Amino acid sequence: MGIENITEQKGDASPDKLEIVGNKHQEAVEFVERNRDIFEQVARGRIQFAPAPPGLDTFAFDLETNTIYVNSKFYQSLGLAETQTTFATLHEIIHFLQKKQILAESGGEKVFEKYINRIEKSGAYNLMDNHMADVQVNSTVVEKTNSSWAQTEDDLYKNNFFKNTNLTAEPRHVQFSYALHELRGFDDIYTVAPEVREKLEELKAVKAKDGTRLVDIIADPETPMSLRIRLQDRFLWPMVKDLLDKDMEDEKKKPKDGEGQSGKSGEKPQEGKNKPKKVKNDKKNDKPESANGKREKPEEGERNPDPNEVFKEAYDRARERVPNAVPIEEIKKAFKEWKKNVKEDPLQKADTEYAEKIGVKKEDLQRYRKIVDELGKITNPETNETIVEELRVLIERIIAKRLKPKHAPRYPVEEGEDLADPAQLVADSKAGNFEPKVWETLEVKERPGNRFGEVEITLICDRSSSMTNPQSKLVEQRKATVFLMEALKEFADRTEEETINLSKPLEVRSEIYAFQQSDEDGTPLKPMSKELGEKERIDVMTKISSAPGETTDFVPLEQIMAGLDDEAKRKIKEGELKKIVVVFTDGDSNDKARVQRVLKELRDFGIVAAGVGITKDGKSAITTYAPTAYLAEQAEKLPVILADVLKDSLRDV
Repeated sequence: MGIENITEQKGDASPDKLEIVGNKHQEAVEFVERNRDIFEQVARGRIQFAPAPPGLDTFAFDLETNTIYVNSKFYQSLGLAETQTTFATLHEIIHFLQKKQILAESGGEKVFEKYINRIEKSGAYNLMDNHMADVQVNSTVVEKTNSSWAQTEDDLYKNNFFKNTNLTAEPRHVQFSYALHELRGFDDIYTVAPEVREKLEELKAVKAKDGTRLVDIIADPETPMSLRIRLQDRFLWPMVKDLLDKDMEDEKKKPKDGEGQSGKSGEKPQEGKNKPKKVKNDKKNDKPESANGKREKPEEGERNPDPNEVFKEAYDRARERVPNAVPIEEIKKAFKEWKKNVKEDPLQKADTEYAEKIGVKKEDLQRYRKIVDELGKITNPETNETIVEELRVLIERIIAKRLKPKHAPRYPVEEGEDLADPAQLVADSKAGNFEPKVWETLEVKERPGNRFGEVEITLICDRSSSMTNPQSKLVEQRKATVFLMEALKEFADRTEEETINLSKPLEVRSEIYAFQQSDEDGTPLKPMSKELGEKERIDVMTKISSAPGETTDFVPLEQIMAGLDDEAKRKIKEGELKKIVVVFTDGDSNDKARVQRVLKELRDFGIVAAGVGITKDGKSAITTYAPTAYLAEQAEKLPVILADVLKDSLRDV
């Protein structure tokens, strides 16, 4: 939204009004400057801050220039103290950052447009979204600043927005949305209708497979706005809709000119607040009630009452209780201007086209590339070299040991196959030197090195649900897997490039499994082959980005053993094939005995089988996979540990 001097849009104004406008603007200027440091701490350079221009009574933002316009008077006029106003402004900054994030996502424009339409058309949906978003945004503010702001948040809600925790005067679906603030983590308990309490407890009981509560996922600062919307649409909105339908039924039962009110269904209106409200209907809706007091079923084509009209007063009270600093009209304007002017970045367009060409999602392609970039910055603390460079050096050493024999330098000698200097021969002979050094000979020197002709590397990833607690385990496993795939791709490419120069060609093959206690455990995500294309690598990364199951690490190990035919066993025994298996795990195996039994079989045939425990949760891998076992005590060390495993295993190739 392009922000202009709004006083110019309001026509002539009296000097007194202009003075008030000027004072408000000056206060906004001073407020922004006083708090710029903490605003910048939260925004980290992603957006700019500016005081609201004269005449703008709310907050606003510009999606083109990434600017948020701050109006401190908006919150101060509600009775908020300076610290509370600062917290509320930080709250609006997070809202703005979330909107920028969703618009940067693939398909985000459509998601955001649908979202705006829903909050505009449904007061009930808008209310639910507003209060659920507030819970998440407030926790984000505290996380990105410091814990002292949690007390400011608590004071704000207990002493300003919800002084009265008895919500039963409101319609039940409104009670539910208000009571979502019980999820703030301050042990708040609101008094609500029994049906509302039942829904709230049902919501709090919903858990993911790893035991994490759904409400904690929604309220997590790391949860993107797009995911929060999807989760609340799937789980919260059906509950709100059910309560809304019941509230509507109760409203229909009330006499048209009776004492019903648009507050809590079935209760008397509070004095001066909930006055009877007529529902807008077509004339066809003015049907007599049946003898039992219930309205007869509407005839076909008859219009149902609009909940926004029925509960208009309740929604107005909600806006007064917790006002929206950026009205929906301002959001729509900003989005409209953004759509009008935004053009897809040429690089983004190229990524879109390339992703479609190879058959992956653009966001997955970009995420993979981002991980590759991050890998280039990971260093081995013992050598201070990047793990990528260390593996590259190892690959070049392996290739160097296999280069074809080179001719030794040809120096003049007394005897040889080739006469190098005939003139010198004649001169030395005349001088009586009958053994002149005028001959050259060829001496072949062979570089030492082992003679493996094939290398097969298998990685087995952990997709047990414990990998998401904490999430960093899953993230670092994904990063380590990308590191392995990139290293193997470079290894295979380099050996192919140097094939003509190698005395014994080397073929590098790879496969990747993942276990999660499903039928897929015995099927590789990437089958054993020397091919490792970009689509294949991205598909593997995408697959291991979730962890829904259990620790059935023995299944892929047994599958590898079952696939070991006589020819492979012969090659391993004769030193023709080097076979390496690496297993990631963050906990106890579902069957330790089976794991150790198959490990013994694999090792007896000469296969290198190593286990890598992820964090201290995976320390059991040290005993389960002994003697070839490693432990990444912090998840962030997993790529470094994997690099060590590869260096140890490939040293004799």
